[in-house]
Formats: sequence, C-alpha cells, structure tokens
Amino acid sequence: MTQKSQAVGQALRAAADVYGAFRRAARPGATERELEAAVLSAAGEHPVRYDLLSGPRTAGVEGGATERALEAGDPLLLDLCLRQGEYWCDVCRTYFVGEPAPDARQTYEQVLRCMRAVADLLRPGAEAAAIYRAAEAYFAANGMQGMLKHHTGHGIGLTPFEPPVETPGSPDVLRAGDIVTVEIGAYAEGRFGIRLEDDYEITARGAAPLWREPIALQDAVLKEGLR
Repeated sequence: MTQKSQAVGQALRAAADVYGAFRRAARPGATERELEAAVLSAAGEHPVRYDLLSGPRTAGVEGGATERALEAGDPLLLDLCLRQGEYWCDVCRTYFVGEPAPDARQTYEQVLRCMRAVADLLRPGAEAAAIYRAAEAYFAANGMQGMLKHHTGHGIGLTPFEPPVETPGSPDVLRAGDIVTVEIGAYAEGRFGIRLEDDYEITARGAAPLWREPIALQDAVLKEGLR
C-alpha cells in the first residue's frame, strides 16, 4: 500500500464507525434528522459531507436530512465523504428498514453485481469512459434502462471528488497509484434508489479494495438486534 492509500484507509476506518452508528439509529419511526445526529456524533471532529435519504426520497439521488420518519421496508441511503488528516474517503451504502419490496431487493442485487463487474475493469490504462459504458451496457442487458443517473466512479484524495471521473465523455485514464471509487446507483423515479460505493487502489494487478464493510443484501436488511 502507498502512503496515500494508507491515509485513505484511516479515513475509511472512521467511516465504518459512522455507518455503525447510522445502522443502530435506523428503526421505524426514527426521523432522518435523528439519523443525521447519529452520523455527526460518530464522525466527531472529522470533516464530513453526505447525502442522507430515505423512502421515495432515495430516488432523488442526493439531498440532506429532513423530518421524514422511517417506515418499515424503506430504503435508507447514506453516501459519506469523510476526511482524516489531509485525505478523504467516499463510500455509500443503501440499507432497508426491515424487509424490502421485491423490486427493490432485485435492484439491489443487480447494482451489487454491476459494481463487482466494474471493479474487475479497474487497472492502469483503463479508460474511464469505457468503464462507464460497461456499466451502462450491464443496466441495458438487465432491464434497467434509464436507471443509471450519474457517473460510475471517480478519484479521491486531497478532495472527495477528482479525476479520473467515469462519465460517457471523460478523457481520463486510470493510472497505477490512483485511489478511485466504484459508485453504482439505480433509481426508480418516485419509488426508490439504490446506491453502493467502495474505494479502491489501482495497482499493476488491478483494483485493490480499501474498504470491506459488509455489502451483501442480507447485511443491508436492518432487523432489530442485527445492526
């Protein structure tokens, strides 16, 4: 690992504590503002930026906490940028407050599969635009046309968003030593959004994951006593 990836790893360890507090606060009847308070308390003195969305609001891609109260089955999204020292991490998880609806469950599984497929493409010399197109093709092949609303990843380091950026017209090329995210989101307008994001170091062998926070669907379903 490089000095940069070690520093991002320290930020990710702090982020894991924030997600733990977030999960523990999530229950039917809790408001987004209450979850926000848990996030900020756990973050302590670490600078943070975040999207915090629940229920149908998750379809809106980004936004801050409101007084909306969680309902059983709601999707619950926290996209967190956290700085430790000079370096930022950027990760996202979508949880469910109890059992999700079948279409949300299926979409979660597809987003996770796409995320893993995209991570397999990360290597020195890979074109950011080609990586985006691969994700776009995955969505199209799996009946998810129109659900991909943003980039599929970007660089992080001294800022929480920097090149290389994976968009259709991006000129960026991945290089060894880059720290990048894989950020896959699928959004069903007015109903739900699912977004997952992890951080990776680009090495000569491909992508080395820097965060191993549980991400399987069974880990995303928050049940009393299992947070």
